Amino acid sequence: MAQAGAFLWAYAFRQGLASALTDQALAGQDWVWTHFPLSDQRARLHVEQLTELPAAARDLILRAEQRVQIQLAGDWAFGVLPDFERDLDGAAVGVGRLMFAMSAKRLVTARRQALCVVDEVRREAERGAALASPAEAVIRLVERYVDLAEVRLHTVAAALDRIEDRMLADSGELDGVKLGPLRRGLSRDHREYLGLRSALHRAMTPREAHVVAILPPQLSRLAQEAEDLDREAASLQERARLLHEELDTRITSATNRSMRALTVMSSLLIPPTLIVGAFGMNLSGIPFAQDSAGFAAASALCLAVVGGAWLVLRRMRIMP
Repeated sequence: MAQAGAFLWAYAFRQGLASALTDQALAGQDWVWTHFPLSDQRARLHVEQLTELPAAARDLILRAEQRVQIQLAGDWAFGVLPDFERDLDGAAVGVGRLMFAMSAKRLVTARRQALCVVDEVRREAERGAALASPAEAVIRLVERYVDLAEVRLHTVAAALDRIEDRMLADSGELDGVKLGPLRRGLSRDHREYLGLRSALHRAMTPREAHVVAILPPQLSRLAQEAEDLDREAASLQERARLLHEELDTRITSATNRSMRALTVMSSLLIPPTLIVGAFGMNLSGIPFAQDSAGFAAASALCLAVVGGAWLVLRRMRIMP
């Protein structure tokens, strides 16, 4: 058993029901789940001393491997599962990693940051949810991750729906539409789902013989769920990309319309500006300089030039 303070929490399970682990609780239990915080040096020292774990499993846990994977060795399974980091309020805030090693009677999990999925499964066990074996606990961890991932995808899909409706309604400015963060989050999540899918498929066809009683029937189901997540994330990515292209097209079109209007206004105002500049020269011989109707004549000349420029632009189909 881990010394006090080495683990974050530990449970002994009997007939699938959890109880806080004590020395007295060890006798007669079906299996034990111990969870370690790798940010605590005492936890790392204790994991190093777990000689019943395969050396590869201890090394993977202690170096906090980031690649999602499931490896099988002898009667142990170990690897890295995806999770979501959580803040103090329990909300998911980023990508997390849960290291695990399991046999028929032991489940060891470890993490660096506080995680959502493992904490929710632990709370469910505290409330009386049955976990008959370490393999069932690992399956529950993957299932709960899939559930949370689906909620995240549905949230993104709803956000894309709102953006698409706003674009199709042609109401309001589109400059405030923020597709970049959605696309960045989808890209990150898609990598996670693809990693989980690959890890489950590799676990279904291991390279070496093993005697781990983990999953064959459940592995194919979990792999299918991960594949569904991957496919849905890819679909949302493509949809977000198309919306982004449409948004760019509309913003570019609006900018072009503005530039066209400014160009037309400049084209109409340049000739009278030249005329006004010419009449403003402080030189002798300026036309209408001594005429009391000079201002009106110059104004009429400016209007005539503007009208002529407008007709030329109409003939060139620049003006509507």
